Amino acid sequence: MDVSTIIQKSEYFSNFNAEMIGKLIGISRIVTVKKGETLFFEGEEGKKIYMVLSGKIKIFKLSTSGKEFVIKILKPGELFAESLLFKKEKSYPASSDAMDNSRVLEIDVNKFEVLLMNDNQMAVEIIKNLTSRLSYLSQRFENLIIGNSIIKMAFFLLDLAHSNGTKDGKNIKITLDMNREMMGNMLNLSRENVERTLRYFKDQNLISLSKDHVTILDIDKLKEMAMKT
Repeated sequence: MDVSTIIQKSEYFSNFNAEMIGKLIGISRIVTVKKGETLFFEGEEGKKIYMVLSGKIKIFKLSTSGKEFVIKILKPGELFAESLLFKKEKSYPASSDAMDNSRVLEIDVNKFEVLLMNDNQMAVEIIKNLTSRLSYLSQRFENLIIGNSIIKMAFFLLDLAHSNGTKDGKNIKITLDMNREMMGNMLNLSRENVERTLRYFKDQNLISLSKDHVTILDIDKLKEMAMKT
């Protein structure tokens, strides 16, 4: 899939026309990142924002004791470090490295801001998407802090369904590219709690499980559970 197609299919740029996408590509470059290679560290001056073109990118934070907390695993079409846009003090709020050999679109944040200031249509689309994303992240953060394991897992599965799900009739099939330990890391739950919560969802006929997949059987019920606080 070429870069223009990936951009067009992404959540942030789905309403961009060919001219807008051409302008975006004009201020960007394609970067190859090897597995394990770091793109940026938390607190580092932020000059670029990125979109995954191939492979997988991990966003994470380190505690004072050095423990890694995975925030999100990104796949092709997903934008990251977009929080730098329109900020006076630009520094990365988390760290990022490649989980696989990957390619990313590296977008110059200053040039992107100038582009948006000179193209009202582009700016409106980006602001709408940023507002929606910030609202989602706020809810996700709240759930991670005060939610129980059921709320956390429901929200997590909805997130995966949105970014990585494939419709199968009324069901949504999700490929799991992480083990239970990493899932627990992302949800601030123990591995045992992850296993127990997934079994509970399975017993409630919300999901079916296999080694590498989760299939959501009742998306509406899952949404209802995720939004309970």
